[in-house]
Amino acid sequence: MSIIKKISVTVTYSVGLGEIKAPQNVIDELMKAYDNDDKLDAIDTKTIQNYSNAIDWLSDNIKERDCYDHSVEITDLEV
Repeated sequence: MSIIKKISVTVTYSVGLGEIKAPQNVIDELMKAYDNDDKLDAIDTKTIQNYSNAIDWLSDNIKERDCYDHSVEITDLEV
């Protein structure tokens, strides 16, 4: 067995949700983001200002265990 000194990966997956309740302000923000083709980036200050309720709601309701189309890209590797 060998040691990996450093590894960075980008994980991408899809999640489908249905028949779940959400507050109207969250629905409004989700619709705005969808209509504007905006990415909900939880670390971008401008995105947080415009979509904070949607970002929080998605973080609370999306779990990795619900994912499909799971892919991992290695972006850095040092052995």
